[in-house]
Amino acid sequence: MGDSYDVVVVGARCAGAPLAAHLARAGRSVAVVDRAEFPSDAPCAHILGAEGASCLGRLGVLDRVLATGAPWLEREDLRIESVRAVATVPLRPAGAGPGLCVRRRVLDKILVEEARRAGAAVFTSTRVVGLLADRAGRVGGVAAVSGGRERELGASLVVGADGTGSTVARLVGARRYGFAPNQRFWHWRYFEGAAWSSPATLVYHRWGRRLVIAAPGDAGLCMVAIAPPLDRLAELRADPEALWAGEVAGCEPVRDLLATARPVGRPRTIATFPSFFREAAGRGWALVGDAGHCPEPAGGQGISLALRHAERLAHLIAAGPTTDAATRAWRRWRDADTAEVHAFSAALGAAGPFPEIAPAALGQEIGRRPAPSSARDEVEPSRAGPAEAGPR
Repeated sequence: MGDSYDVVVVGARCAGAPLAAHLARAGRSVAVVDRAEFPSDAPCAHILGAEGASCLGRLGVLDRVLATGAPWLEREDLRIESVRAVATVPLRPAGAGPGLCVRRRVLDKILVEEARRAGAAVFTSTRVVGLLADRAGRVGGVAAVSGGRERELGASLVVGADGTGSTVARLVGARRYGFAPNQRFWHWRYFEGAAWSSPATLVYHRWGRRLVIAAPGDAGLCMVAIAPPLDRLAELRADPEALWAGEVAGCEPVRDLLATARPVGRPRTIATFPSFFREAAGRGWALVGDAGHCPEPAGGQGISLALRHAERLAHLIAAGPTTDAATRAWRRWRDADTAEVHAFSAALGAAGPFPEIAPAALGQEIGRRPAPSSARDEVEPSRAGPAEAGPR
């Protein structure tokens, strides 16, 4: 006979751990299971926006995240095709701050610790191998293995927060829809001694076939990522330094940023990451984070959406009259909430030039922003020259 909980959450990263913490604080008995130990890396970038920062504040971990040395990203250097603008990031009313860049090995460890602090039972190095079900076929818990021993964790609800390759999604047969293969690959590196100055700036340049992102992050490190089209993956494998140098050289602020920087650790690459939706819930189960909705990473919304959706699902579970009522409400809300950002992120991640409407929209957005706080902030869009098709 195993243990029994109100909710078992499979996956303890930026969707699962916050969900477990919120539910435990709401008085639910919760177990969260993850096959990893923490700290550990996750194959993704690390930038989260104002919405994600506010979620961290409501979760009660923002001070610990800021204590890692990650600065607020108070300024943006944006380029979309021929339009470039450098502007102060406007603060939302009652928002925690503009945005942050934190490595996942750092952020996820803080989130797991908070889930444990809130009262959730946390099982790491534990792999889910099956689902429990009642006679009517309703999911009623998980079978998991740790240290060669199997245990059963019963629950009224099992939530899969276990990423794009979700075991829970596979075991319940969750239908996938809105599938789109990625058109770019991501290659990112960390640097120390980068020449960035206050206020900390997020660089996002997308022109022609190129996409380059940079931001100062935790521990004094700067993260720089390039996202060339997939047809250039062979170049990366043949001569990664040549490809890297060519992409960075075409992005002036990043080139200058790295002039005195030193690389730290090994480069990371991810070549396969389709975007999609999965059914959000069924009888005794639900999916949250990348397990249920994986947006194209060019939109930079993955972490913020995971935090936001974990918070919302916890609220629905805690407030719902029944588990089934909560998951029905979750199923409706999740798709409505993500449709627009999903489409826009997909457009950003396409391999070709961005639609003509984008530069005009960027100019209008910058024009609506408040006056800059210093003379160094240029809020008037400036022309960056003709859009380039890139070297290929």
